[in-house]
Amino acid sequence: MKNDRNSYLVSKALKSFVIASILTAAAGQLASTFDAIVLAQFEGPEAVSALSLVMPVTTFISCLGLLMAFGGNALAARAIGRHDLKGASAIFSTAIWSILTLGVLFSLLMYAGIPAIMRIVTDEPELRLLPAEYLSIYVLGAWLEMLNYALCLFVATDGHPRRVTLSVFVGVVTNVVVDILAVGFFEWGIRGVAFGTLAQFAVNILLLGLYLRHPSCSYRLMWPGNKLHKLFVENVQEGAPVTISNILMAVTVLLLNNIIFDAQGDQGLFFWSVCLQMLLISVVFINGVMEALFAIGGVMVGEHDLQGFSLLSRRALLTVSVLVSLLIVLMWIPDAVAFMFGVKTAQEAVAVNQVLRIFSLLFLPFALTLTLVAVYQVLERMVLSVVIVVGQLAVLVLTAAFFSHNAPDYIWYGFPLAGFAFLGAQLLYSYVTSRRQGCRISGLTLIPYSEGGHALDCSVPYDADQVSDALGQIAAFFETTGVDPHTAFDLNLCLEELMTNIAEHSTGHVIHHSFDVHVFVRDQHVRVALKDGGRPFDPVKAGRAANTELTDGDIPNLGLRIAANIVTDISYKYMYGLNIVLIKI
Repeated sequence: MKNDRNSYLVSKALKSFVIASILTAAAGQLASTFDAIVLAQFEGPEAVSALSLVMPVTTFISCLGLLMAFGGNALAARAIGRHDLKGASAIFSTAIWSILTLGVLFSLLMYAGIPAIMRIVTDEPELRLLPAEYLSIYVLGAWLEMLNYALCLFVATDGHPRRVTLSVFVGVVTNVVVDILAVGFFEWGIRGVAFGTLAQFAVNILLLGLYLRHPSCSYRLMWPGNKLHKLFVENVQEGAPVTISNILMAVTVLLLNNIIFDAQGDQGLFFWSVCLQMLLISVVFINGVMEALFAIGGVMVGEHDLQGFSLLSRRALLTVSVLVSLLIVLMWIPDAVAFMFGVKTAQEAVAVNQVLRIFSLLFLPFALTLTLVAVYQVLERMVLSVVIVVGQLAVLVLTAAFFSHNAPDYIWYGFPLAGFAFLGAQLLYSYVTSRRQGCRISGLTLIPYSEGGHALDCSVPYDADQVSDALGQIAAFFETTGVDPHTAFDLNLCLEELMTNIAEHSTGHVIHHSFDVHVFVRDQHVRVALKDGGRPFDPVKAGRAANTELTDGDIPNLGLRIAANIVTDISYKYMYGLNIVLIKI
């Protein structure tokens, strides 16, 4: 038996979630990019630039939804990890009711304030016309975007990211069809792509809403009662770092629009529009990994599984590095991007490609910084998360402003320079913080090596002898941690049945790997998590069903029936491609 956890199941869960999340985010970004391409082909570069000008506004609109959804999603993940499904439902419901009330009110206020908003967006009156047309449609349905985002997060965190991917793809197809009809056939111009975007959100909400009626769903829409205010505040506090990040991103784009326009004029603004679209594609990869950290990592922290979270974090950093590096390579392929955005001549394509290749070097430090912020937030280091988010964007703006005034022709070099400088300072801070705390936390991710209790983590091969060795190690662990002998006996008997069942009934490529056992003891409270990558099978349901199948002969699932009756607080869920059994005493 292996004495420590290996990364197989963690990598499997991360891969399952990240692939689905990236496909989901890619589909959403594809819709946005397709909006730009349709406008470039039918309306010209001015319409494409108009989308960049309204991006700060649309990003700001989504922040209210982020404030409710992202924070609530992180809290719900920990509740699921603690097997507190009632608490998860209350958190989910608070997020949904908040969006349906505050979101609609916010949309109406934004619609009334469009003229004032456009004066903030740009000082040039002639540049306001197209963005104002887009916003006149978009802001009325902005609450749909908030609700859509919330449902995507909560359903994915509940272990069904592929369901989210499927519904989003259907929504994107809807957006594409509406775009082509509205812009190309009905000639509604930039308003047409706004209609397409809102149609995408509406279709996705309908499809994801059906999941709430599914028996496996951890959430039930309810009225939180007197807990509403408390949960609302907790959601806001938890979602604050991500919300601040998005608000600052909107402000950053707004500032950079003006900085780059002053430095390089209309041509520079168009270059920036293309760079921004490609940066948003890198954000697709970053968000996919970050959402996996929030969902899977949140559940692990709820289970007190710090070693698993450490493995997950390191794999996440490696994954995001590989993904954005592949995107950087794409930027170096001649004419791979330029002609998609309406560039007509070879000379213009050369100029766009040169800028893209320089700017793309920002993607790697930008991605690593944000991935580490996600780790810090799961660990509830909120102040540090906010400081890093604010610092990264401030450094980008200040560096661009410096080059704009002193070397405008080299302004694009400032972006990767700022990104790498800030990442270096961030890693130096982590290393120094780890040293100051006696190396009790990781010098890279700041994850503690212990959590005030005793933990046993091991990966067990699918073999009866190895299971027996693992059970012996668990029994010895209970003795050394002072667990009540009667409780330890019951737990050992229950784990013997469950682990033996996993080893005996797993087939295929799974048996060449191992399943994970995590045991956490603190103050006589014991938490156990068993995770395996075999076919979906609910041992708790099978064991309880065996109670109704008693006969004079063999009893189906007798061992599981015994296990289900020994420990009353036992649950099962299939999440991220894994069977997960949780036991609490």
